[in-house]
Amino acid sequence: MKVVDELATGDEKREFAELMKADSALEEEYRSFKEIKEVTDTIMFKDLPDSYWEGYWQGIYNRLERGIGWIFFSIGAIILLAFGAYHFLIDFFMSETIALLVKIGVAVGGLGLIILLVSIIREVLYARKHERYKEVKY
Repeated sequence: MKVVDELATGDEKREFAELMKADSALEEEYRSFKEIKEVTDTIMFKDLPDSYWEGYWQGIYNRLERGIGWIFFSIGAIILLAFGAYHFLIDFFMSETIALLVKIGVAVGGLGLIILLVSIIREVLYARKHERYKEVKY
């Protein structure tokens, strides 16, 4: 398979060529694998038409399923991040070996990061909702 996928080294290719000369069944198997690889390399999935997706998203179950999935994912992520942040904050801010200025710097930087992340998420959601070229087919 390394030879078929063109991953074999020069020594491996020479060794394989010698084995194929000695065994015609191996050579036939190699040819069939090469043909299969050529076919699978050229296979492309056909895109579904837009009318299919429009009908798909009109179904109440399909819309609810995606929304509920995102809600549960978000709740789980919030719980895990809050747990991690709580333990980090307790360990970091309660430590007497870390200078107050460093603690303030981390707090202000963290707050700035949170504000930036919320801003970016809002911007992405707004841009997705108001896509200018939504109706353009390419």
